[in-house]
Amino acid sequence: MKRIILTGARGFVGKALQSFLEKQGYQVEALRSRSTGKATMNKATGWIDRDFLENAFAVIHLAGEPIAQRWTVEAKHKILESRRQGTRLLAETLSRLKNPPGVFISMSGINRYGFYRPNEVLTESSATSTAGFLAEVSVAWEESTLAARQSGIRTVSLRTGVVLAASGGALKTMLPAFRLGLGGPIGSGKQMMSWIRLGDLVRLIVWVIENPQCQGPLNAVSPQPVSQKHFAQVLAKKLHRPCFCPAPAWAVKLAFGQMAEETLLGDLTVLPQVATQQGFVFETPDIDSGLTQALQE
Repeated sequence: MKRIILTGARGFVGKALQSFLEKQGYQVEALRSRSTGKATMNKATGWIDRDFLENAFAVIHLAGEPIAQRWTVEAKHKILESRRQGTRLLAETLSRLKNPPGVFISMSGINRYGFYRPNEVLTESSATSTAGFLAEVSVAWEESTLAARQSGIRTVSLRTGVVLAASGGALKTMLPAFRLGLGGPIGSGKQMMSWIRLGDLVRLIVWVIENPQCQGPLNAVSPQPVSQKHFAQVLAKKLHRPCFCPAPAWAVKLAFGQMAEETLLGDLTVLPQVATQQGFVFETPDIDSGLTQALQE
């Protein structure tokens, strides 16, 4: 049985991924920090159980401090360093193994392209950007995989958009208001939203494991991005509720600060060019089918 090592196994993506991998016949083992009991990794001291990592078929790195919080100075530090330190420690350790994994998959984000690029269509070949805090985080995330890449391990950085599932993330946060009939577009609603349903993200990660030609940056988004207004309208329709309570940009910024400006009000039209050209097929490429399934996940 092929063995997969997974960080962030307790997150909503990690839980779904572990379940799917096990159904596909993989043996999944979680790489855990000291705070979670059985220790196999300690980012603070730079310790990691190398024997635990030996002979893995793949290593998938999902762990990181949550983005969805008010970005105080302390929160920003935790968000950035949790990704930089953890990814670097893991990549450097993998590079020194006697029997390293065939592939190292590490999360990143579409904010590698910045956060406000209206009227542009962005693919993996597009120019990246350093505009914004999340761009800084994404740069650090991807650069921290360097040791694994240099040692010859096939390394993939998943530039993920908004992950849709009722069990977690942005959609879970939005649902209470929409179910009360208080949902609506955020800001002008014209800003483009690049998204992916949780089920398709999980399938994409497994496809990456099994597709040896895939390496480097990979846009983990649906091939059909939508405006934030259209997303709100479709979600309200799915819940049989009205959609007439817009959230003004000033109010969103007041409530969530810089985090809102770069996420809720950001404008990125990102396409999964590498995945589609290499043959990955999305189960739910459009927002209508995507939300139908996401509300059940």
